[in-house]
Amino acid sequence: MDSLVALRQASRAQARADQFAALVMASPPPSHDGVTTFLQAGWHFGQPREGLLAAARSGASLPGVDAVREVSLMPSGRMVATGDTLTVKLSQSFDPEEAPVQLMQDGLTILRRLPFENVWEVRTTQAESALDAAIRLSDSKHYAFAEPQFDEVIGNRWRPNDPDYGRQWQWMNSGAGGGKVGADAHLEAAWNTTRGLRPDGTRVRIAVIDNGIEAAHPDLVQSIAHGGHYEEDGTGSTTFVPYSGTGSFPNGDHGTFCAGMAVARANNGVGGCGAAPESSFIPVACLLDQVGSQATLARALAYAAVPSNEEPQRPNTEGADVITCSLGPNGPDWEMLTVLELAINLVVTKGRSGKGTPIFWAVSNGHFPISRDEVVSHPSVIKVGRSSRMDLDDGSAFGPELDFLAPGVAVFSTRSGGGHGANTGTSFAAPLAAGIGSLMLANDPNLTWSDVRTRMRASCDKIGPKLYTNDRNDDCGYGRVNAERCL
Repeated sequence: MDSLVALRQASRAQARADQFAALVMASPPPSHDGVTTFLQAGWHFGQPREGLLAAARSGASLPGVDAVREVSLMPSGRMVATGDTLTVKLSQSFDPEEAPVQLMQDGLTILRRLPFENVWEVRTTQAESALDAAIRLSDSKHYAFAEPQFDEVIGNRWRPNDPDYGRQWQWMNSGAGGGKVGADAHLEAAWNTTRGLRPDGTRVRIAVIDNGIEAAHPDLVQSIAHGGHYEEDGTGSTTFVPYSGTGSFPNGDHGTFCAGMAVARANNGVGGCGAAPESSFIPVACLLDQVGSQATLARALAYAAVPSNEEPQRPNTEGADVITCSLGPNGPDWEMLTVLELAINLVVTKGRSGKGTPIFWAVSNGHFPISRDEVVSHPSVIKVGRSSRMDLDDGSAFGPELDFLAPGVAVFSTRSGGGHGANTGTSFAAPLAAGIGSLMLANDPNLTWSDVRTRMRASCDKIGPKLYTNDRNDDCGYGRVNAERCL
């Protein structure tokens, strides 16, 4: 979008607000998917006045500004902002020890080596955007791929709820509040087998990847094994900050609700409980204001499964047994960059000492084809839609890619501020399903990630009015999860 640039205001300690205001448009830009979230995250928009982008690329100080980005539209119409940071992979012929020399010769500064084979996060040192640099490098025989890092909206997959619905019907539905008896995930019966604690006394670990989580919540704090969050570091990238206590961990109501669905403690005198109330919890916060790069999300996935990628001193045996993520654009379309695909592949091949860590991901809340979402439709992602207390699908994304549904309409879980409440969304169905996956791995740790998916599919209850062909239909997948049958 040649007529638009994105600018982020420096702190008032660095510059006066009126200096920044002189660069900002009087009215917001045209309505594109993501504009509102960018504005809420502290970004503003201006016209690309002569020299503004060139000055930003040269490292010159701009009054009141700490970041300037080009603005582009993805093929789907989603708005993204591009700076000077890229993800590149050198060709197989390169020795990783020789890579820094080649990168420097190509006008690149190394920010870090990523946890994928010969993949690097870099900045271009030339007066060009990351998009222009990616085009230039893609013509070189030295690179397998070169991708710009887009700042994009990767927000919360949730929608408003009716707080008058009943509490935690998702575990055992008695039919109260107008529900259908048995329209639940059958957790009460499953808990007679395991609640996330293995016979040897160790706990299954569930990683929840979100924008923020109230780590100090009384239903969550006792579950935390380790974790961390990502902070912008002033280079156009992010730095991993290990969990060091509840006071420094980013908060977020969406992530708190998701975490409670999976790991909230039982019998502790507060609220309800999660699907795996005796499991351990790995909170991972990235994209703190719902705007950030897929490279950061990729690092979060890689850390959850193989923690030494960010904490070299932490043994990989402390990685997550199960990962759940409910992030993604609110619309139907999401283009996946190679770096995120590499992370998914790493998780399912390197996690759990090679058995693979299952990734449960919430599909879009809208009634859209899952195929339009390149991330969730990845074949190694377990795709979860939402069902209601009437044992019906609730209009979330559909298609042959859908694995199954889990209760996600007016479910009851933890809320920021130490409280509890009801909410609706596929965001909350996914961690419920992930909790069931963790119970399966507590009961049988030798299962591979694909074993978990296969058994969960085969254990589903067939719900809804539509016929099932070859054991599934496009609106319900293989049906609604049944934890008792999974075990």
